[in-house]
Amino acid sequence: MNKNIKKVSVPGFLTIIVIFLIISLASVGAAALSVTAGGGRLTEKSEERLHLYREAKNLSEIRLSQVDGCIAEAAYSGLFDMNFEELVSGLDFAEYSREGDHFIVSCSTPIDSHTAVFWEITVDADPSDSRGGYVILQNRIIYSSDAAEDGEHINVWQG
Repeated sequence: MNKNIKKVSVPGFLTIIVIFLIISLASVGAAALSVTAGGGRLTEKSEERLHLYREAKNLSEIRLSQVDGCIAEAAYSGLFDMNFEELVSGLDFAEYSREGDHFIVSCSTPIDSHTAVFWEITVDADPSDSRGGYVILQNRIIYSSDAAEDGEHINVWQG
């Protein structure tokens, strides 16, 4: 027969599979690198947010201790209701009002432009002890409605 016929080799099935695997692994690797970079940015944002929260919380506690000092000083003077109003009005961060036998004092310490640490206390206007005291009514984080007006929405399911 004809011995001069040469065999023509066509890329086989295994070659096609290997090329497909190389392309698939390269695309999966690129996607993994992209996700890792995004996760790093999220970590940085979370760390910055936590740092701002801790600073605001510490400042809020300092402010509460200043109000506590006003309570002690007013109680020590013997004329609590007169001296307490004068002392608290000197604090530029505190808002107060009198409701019957109690003062309501509140403070809002901003974390960022849309959130703040808020506390509200009630103080007996006629303390029976010489030290005075307060009861914490609220101690929480509040969110302003300015976020919705600026077009920023928190993606939280409202139930």
